[in-house]
Amino acid sequence: MNEKVYTTNLIVRMTDKEKREVARAASKRGISMSELVRTCVLKPPEVSRKEFNTLKRMINYEIRKIGVNVNQIAKKYNEYSYVEPSLDLLSKLNQIIELMYEINGRIDNKT
Repeated sequence: MNEKVYTTNLIVRMTDKEKREVARAASKRGISMSELVRTCVLKPPEVSRKEFNTLKRMINYEIRKIGVNVNQIAKKYNEYSYVEPSLDLLSKLNQIIELMYEINGRIDNKT
C-alpha cells in the first residue's frame, strides 16, 4: 500500500478564465487539476532559458522560410497574370497564416 495521502492544501488565486484553462488542460491529460499543478510545479520540463530561446529562433526562422515560399508563389502567380487566385489557394494561404499566428502566439506566451 504505497499510495500517497495528500493532507495539505495550497490555495492559489486565479481568474475564472485561468481556472477553466487549468481544468481543460487537466481534462485533456485525464488527470485532476491538483495532479496537473503538482506535475507542472514539482517536475517542470528540463529546458533552460538558452535552449528555449534557441528553439524559438529556429521556429521563427522556419516560419520566415514559409513566408519566402508564399512570396515566391505570389510572384509566379503575378508573372503569369492570373487575375484571381483560386479558392483552394486562398484557403491554403489562410491556413498558413493562421498557423503562423498560432505558433507565434504560443511562443510569445511562453516568454
